[in-house]
Amino acid sequence: MNDRSQELYRNLKFLVIDDQPNARQSLRICAQTMGAFAVEFSSGYQDAIVRIRRSTPDVILCDYLLGNDRSGQQLLEELRRYELLPDETVFMMVTAEQSYEQVVAAVELVPDDYIIKPFSPDRLKFRLDRALQRKRFFRPLYQAKRNADFDSAERFVAAHRNSEAGQPYRFELLRQNAELQLAKGDPVAAQTAFDEILGLHPFPWARAGKAKSLQRQNRFQEARTIVEEVIESSPMYFDAFDLKTRICMDMGDYEEAQRTVQDISARTGRNYVRKRLLADAALLNGDAETARSTMEDVLQNDIVHGEPSISDRLMLVRSHLDSGDSFAAELALRKISAQSLETATLDEKTSHLALRAILSPDEARARFGALRQSIETAGLGATAQVDVIRAALILDEQELATRVTAALFSSDEIRRVFKQVRTLFESHGLESVFRDLQKQAALQKIRQAPRS
Repeated sequence: MNDRSQELYRNLKFLVIDDQPNARQSLRICAQTMGAFAVEFSSGYQDAIVRIRRSTPDVILCDYLLGNDRSGQQLLEELRRYELLPDETVFMMVTAEQSYEQVVAAVELVPDDYIIKPFSPDRLKFRLDRALQRKRFFRPLYQAKRNADFDSAERFVAAHRNSEAGQPYRFELLRQNAELQLAKGDPVAAQTAFDEILGLHPFPWARAGKAKSLQRQNRFQEARTIVEEVIESSPMYFDAFDLKTRICMDMGDYEEAQRTVQDISARTGRNYVRKRLLADAALLNGDAETARSTMEDVLQNDIVHGEPSISDRLMLVRSHLDSGDSFAAELALRKISAQSLETATLDEKTSHLALRAILSPDEARARFGALRQSIETAGLGATAQVDVIRAALILDEQELATRVTAALFSSDEIRRVFKQVRTLFESHGLESVFRDLQKQAALQKIRQAPRS
């Protein structure tokens, strides 16, 4: 091993994650043989997250089986989804499972590489050299994406997709281009980019990417058909189940949305991102008991975020309310501190105010009414708007409820919450008001439709 290679590894910070002490020691010796000096140990899933939060490693060597029904794949997915790990960090999976190649081929978030036990230090170094070279190549793209500098990111992809240096990363460059179009908010261009990839190879992630592009264009049935084909052909591609759930929710098919995510959640019991999706689907489907038991599980056991978020606590409050348990809802709402609300989003602040008004109408009536104009013009998301409608109907603020509902009808999000809003109006004996709003929205769309 030459001095330059030794110097490279000497400057890298390693984290070895394995629940077996002898295996950790063996991996440390491998890293030190390559020249590594800073090698830290982690004995399992939760400890690894704490250490990564405290100090970001350059290289992670992680065993696939971490004990306590946890896996290195689950750890990788949580780290990536919660953006706890920069793209520049190398994540190497270490496994004795000969079938791991099939797992990698069927998931969306893959490690930078994997190595099957037993292996020599030279073999590990060869894999790490290759992964580090790839990270160096893509570093300008990672930086541009992190800064939301899409122009620079696109220039990088355009400059390298046909270059000699970019040839080893051809499919990754094509994938990055497609995902950049989605990030930019151009689903039509993203669909074209994914179609280009699919013309070369039917990767599950490319088919799912096309479905996501169609979903963003409100072409829900086409998107659903594609993602159901992905699920059938690649049943280990769990992200496709999540995507189908969201598409079904967009279509207003809450029952199928809940069934889909509930099935896959049972197979991935510690995926708390998926559990949040289950709670959302269950609440839309009228299954408040599943929603609140799921959110209680999230709040108690999700250790990635640390303290529970305001949005999670608000979701639990809604679940308690829909279960008819106002006392539990009040207790859950009180756990949202005034200090945390200072940094909350506008949607979160509005939902908090609306839910407070629902639970304490007399106390919150004046404040809620005073904010009527700002609520109407705030550009809220659908969930916060539904909270406002619910509170307004309870406070006999029918005008506010109808105005917010009319705004929802003019957006693409109405399909997702249509049944929920209709039920709210029906519960207050206002079925005819809701039907009138629906008719007005339909007439408005007819007037706005381009004439042939």
